[in-house]
Amino acid sequence: MGKIDVDAIRPLLRALDDAPVHVRQLADMFRKHGNAHKRNKGDITDLDDRDLVPDSLQNGWKSDSDWTPDSVVSWKGDAPDPSDYLDDDYITQHLDQFKDGASRIYFSDSLHQYGPGQADNSTFVFPTSELQRVLDETGGDAHALADALGMKPEWFHVDNDLNKPLKDVEIRNFAPEELTNLRVPSGNEAGANENWIPGGYLPTGVPEAVIDVPESATGTKVDYNPGLWPGTGQGLTLGLNS
Repeated sequence: MGKIDVDAIRPLLRALDDAPVHVRQLADMFRKHGNAHKRNKGDITDLDDRDLVPDSLQNGWKSDSDWTPDSVVSWKGDAPDPSDYLDDDYITQHLDQFKDGASRIYFSDSLHQYGPGQADNSTFVFPTSELQRVLDETGGDAHALADALGMKPEWFHVDNDLNKPLKDVEIRNFAPEELTNLRVPSGNEAGANENWIPGGYLPTGVPEAVIDVPESATGTKVDYNPGLWPGTGQGLTLGLNS
């Protein structure tokens, strides 16, 4: 690394050294899995932990918890309940973002074959207003939308191949009364991938939560019945603007 790079990143390192352990680890996760690496050298002097980790999450981690972000992630599959390391007020305020409903983007083929729930009868959702904001900002561009959701550009392409066409997608909107067992994700959910971060946010800062869906809304059950699915469908057409 050249001298200019070292000089640019040194303020960031100093800022992280002064931050609590959980903030440093969360900032590292957000940088690793998010889009911070796309910032140029002129931006990096202002890039400290507070730019990466939502203030509420910085302040919401229990100071007396033995759990750190790294240890939570290392226990994936048997990770603790978020209430073990997040303040009750933080959890309440986070879930309050979903008071007007929640939404999720589905691949149409998967949705029609298996329903809106994972094998463990859960599904990740975003606040409906937040997903709409992301859609408005990305303008229906598949690559921009994937980037905003912390995914690779090929995420919406058939077989995750940039040389293949885009998959058909659609939105399912869940009304407030359909948000059964709304909760902060623990990381143990079937839909949690390697980019999952404790605290209820995507690596790009979009809030997320998990709800339960009935067994009748998953294709892994004998009583699979699309007529019993929660949520209301909404069309979504993606394209490529460049």
